[in-house]
Amino acid sequence: MDTLLYVIARVLVGFIQLLPLRVVARLGRMGGALVYRLDARHRHVANGNLARCFPEKSAGEVKRLAKENFRCIGENFASAVKTAGMSPEELRPHLEFIVPPEFTLPAGGTPPSVVVAIGHFGNFELYARLGTVCAGYQGATTYRGLRQPSLNRLLQSLRAKSGC
Repeated sequence: MDTLLYVIARVLVGFIQLLPLRVVARLGRMGGALVYRLDARHRHVANGNLARCFPEKSAGEVKRLAKENFRCIGENFASAVKTAGMSPEELRPHLEFIVPPEFTLPAGGTPPSVVVAIGHFGNFELYARLGTVCAGYQGATTYRGLRQPSLNRLLQSLRAKSGC
């Protein structure tokens, strides 16, 4: 079963990486909307959490927020798969890194050792690629391993390809 799951996931990754990024993002949003409809357990958790966070919102507003959250998660997952296979040159038109002045190095300068923690929002894997536009720095990410060994290897290979 693990091998079959790996083959299906590898074909899906290969297909996603062939498509333009904007198409991938749209497909990811559609996939997130589908998951919202099919995954009752997580849908109920999301709706409940949002209702507790925003007691002033109506049930319809909470439902719309939850559905949009699932769409964004789908978009981010699909985009992360696509961008993992993109070179820095291919990514450049889609990204804007605003580097604070204190992180800009003079020629031949040594970067200070810093740890920057970010929220777990969006395609956070891209932050690990900061070194491609911010000379002297190296990015890194952490993740929780997947339960399926073959899918975990696939994720590791995508991260290695992108420099994570």
